[in-house]
Amino acid sequence: MTTMTIHVEDAFAETLRNFAERRGKSVNQTVKAILAPVLGIVAESDKMTDPYGDLLGALSHDDAEEMQRSIAAQRKIDPEMWK
Repeated sequence: MTTMTIHVEDAFAETLRNFAERRGKSVNQTVKAILAPVLGIVAESDKMTDPYGDLLGALSHDDAEEMQRSIAAQRKIDPEMWK
């Protein structure tokens, strides 16, 4: 394994740290997860154990919230239906 260093502005680094923290990942894991699909790199273990990995994380936070709002009505139980 190779170690690499990049130089970024403080605001960039802080944003990346916050992004990683919100996902419960390290900065290193986050950078690799972001870059891997862009570079066309897929780990063999991901291919075997995560067939839907390309779909995960595809929505922005706002899009995910909008989707949750739009399907909320489908999650309500209709008591009349179950009498």
